Amino acid sequence: MLAEATEQDLPCLAALQVGLRGGTVEEWTERIGRMLAGDRSAVVLARVGGETAGYANVAFLSEHPEDGAPGGYYLTGVTVAPRWRRRGVGAALTRWRMVWAWQRGPEVWCFVSARNRASLDLHHALGFREVRRAGVLQGVAFDGGEGVLIRAQCPA
Repeated sequence: MLAEATEQDLPCLAALQVGLRGGTVEEWTERIGRMLAGDRSAVVLARVGGETAGYANVAFLSEHPEDGAPGGYYLTGVTVAPRWRRRGVGAALTRWRMVWAWQRGPEVWCFVSARNRASLDLHHALGFREVRRAGVLQGVAFDGGEGVLIRAQCPA
């Protein structure tokens, strides 16, 4: 089941991030909370049998003044609990965010490390196409030195 996350979901989402990426519950609660509070962003939560399987963000980012990445709605992160990976949760979260972004504009953007083949394959299967490669996109530097800017157009 997919649903827009609420403030009540913050402790669970923060704990998921701490377990996977480190940091503190407080840091992640603040970070995820900013996405929840934004008027041009959303957080979507995936639950399977009452268990939090993952969540993902989408947000409007302005054109970046230094690297020239265009402004628009960007898929800004997806986290799937290890036991739910490779079961379609990431794809479902991505499709939900694409529809959300398309309700607000004609395209949706994403940037991914060129080394992250699984993410690139997923996005390609969902209609994303490469726009360009760069060492920094939207101010984010990439492992291995290269990121891929990708875009999906809203179907007619």
